[in-house]
Amino acid sequence: MVGDNLSTQRQNDYVVLARKYRSRTFAELIGQEALVRTLTNAIAMNKIHHAYVLTGIRGTGKTSTARLLAMALNCENGPSVTWDVNDTQVEAIRTGRHVDVFEYDAASNRSVEDVQRLFEGVNYAPVAGRYKVYIIDEVHMLSTTAFNALLKTLEEPPPQVKFIFATTDVQKIPLTVLSRCQRFDLKRIPSDVLWPYFQEILGKEGVAFEPSAVQLIARAADGSARDGLSLLDQSIALSVAEGESTPRVTLATVEGMLGVADRSRVVDLLEALTGGRTAEALAVVDTLYASGSDAMGAVQGMMELVHLMTRIRLVADLKTNGSLTELERTRIVPLAEKLPLPNMGRLYQLLAQALAELKVAERPYEALAMACVRMAYLSPLPSLDKLVSEASGMVLQQIPQGQVQASGSVNAMSARVDAVRDLPIVQAGLVEAEKQIQEEVVHSQFADWVAIVRALRAENPMLTSSLERQVRCVSFEGTKLELAVDKGLLSAADLLRDLRTALKVQTGVAWDIREVQAEAGEGLTIAQMAAEAEAQRKSDVANDPMVSGVMGMFPGAELEHVEGMGDDDVYH
Repeated sequence: MVGDNLSTQRQNDYVVLARKYRSRTFAELIGQEALVRTLTNAIAMNKIHHAYVLTGIRGTGKTSTARLLAMALNCENGPSVTWDVNDTQVEAIRTGRHVDVFEYDAASNRSVEDVQRLFEGVNYAPVAGRYKVYIIDEVHMLSTTAFNALLKTLEEPPPQVKFIFATTDVQKIPLTVLSRCQRFDLKRIPSDVLWPYFQEILGKEGVAFEPSAVQLIARAADGSARDGLSLLDQSIALSVAEGESTPRVTLATVEGMLGVADRSRVVDLLEALTGGRTAEALAVVDTLYASGSDAMGAVQGMMELVHLMTRIRLVADLKTNGSLTELERTRIVPLAEKLPLPNMGRLYQLLAQALAELKVAERPYEALAMACVRMAYLSPLPSLDKLVSEASGMVLQQIPQGQVQASGSVNAMSARVDAVRDLPIVQAGLVEAEKQIQEEVVHSQFADWVAIVRALRAENPMLTSSLERQVRCVSFEGTKLELAVDKGLLSAADLLRDLRTALKVQTGVAWDIREVQAEAGEGLTIAQMAAEAEAQRKSDVANDPMVSGVMGMFPGAELEHVEGMGDDDVYH
């Protein structure tokens, strides 16, 4: 009775999708057509190598391929890539009960003694199958001495033995071992292959779904079928509504599960930035903040969309092959057709810079808002070629008509345009115009010298410490700084050099920073300003009747420190 209950319980135990839908034949192995074709031809021609290396990222089918190859070698009608559904040899391999197929985890058994124990019976004939098959997972984890022990067997392999090595880091396998194996690189599985595969599985599981939700999971899988199936498992568990027995996987559920910002809001933000609508962009940022969306997730979402927009412009059939969601078809495609390609590249660079800033920012949404200001100013600018062409046209309009007619031909006119395009004054004017815009954006980001130093503190604590104690700001205009440097830990040359580098990384713009001589006592360092503010706070507090009354109760007591309570502090 107890045995029957245990048997029933095992039958009812849930099997995760990654195991339940593991490939049972080569035909079911998705996304690896080249590998399947090569192995099929080799087996059909009876040109089977004695050792294989399968390499690729996690979840692309390395272990599944190794087991399928073991099945192909040992099936009743083999070697063959097809076999009967009730083949006893195949079933034994699939369930891990075959006496001639050894699966070995090199991550936890990596010593030379472990390898020697594994290969103790390598020279004996197979017991039940046609070949002895040794499958070693994560083979790159073996020690150097273990590889040396393995190498001896690979140099003179017994005819009835096959080796299959799986690894996620093929560079760590010694060349002496790698050169004795056939290598197969398993590719990342494209999202447009995973998407229909996941839909098919949901259909078999009787789970309703929104196509856009499954597409998002396929993209989040990043080429790994196993990762995608794990996400699919999780989304099903989250999708059972209260009072309902059957789940329905929705886009909102998957977005919440993955922690990504509302995709429609991200598109709103991207449209505002590419249109140069700063106030609208900041309003969307405020909405994302209020809804609890992750700032970095919003930036990563925009980077993904800009990348998609670029592919839409460059891949002819992407708009019609069915891989785009409804949101992408109705809003991203029109945006991609409207925005010039150079602007997309510039916007992607600005987003990458913003992502780096957010990783170290104490207030991520504040950093996101400032990055959006930069992008709203710079991303809509025409490309440099377009600006040159327009400037060339304006210059040509100033040339007397008679001179134009005297050129004699369209070719001569074209040559004149090209000559004007290359005029140093035209090029310099365009560069200066973009530089002025950049300076305006930078100045909107940093109100004063204190704001500049504060922005550098997270990434450059030692530099900012010296800036606070040694430097007095004489003037700050655009991206130009004139600084007086007192003697201290860093020399003036080293300090200004490091400051230029830090500001170039922070803003993406080269700064003009110069040392100037200031009169003694002219201006204050940030540390001196902080000390004065502290002294003033002490004086104000000491004169407070309540505080002075308390101090009078403790003769000899001194007021040592007063914490700043608001935003009026010089530096906090």
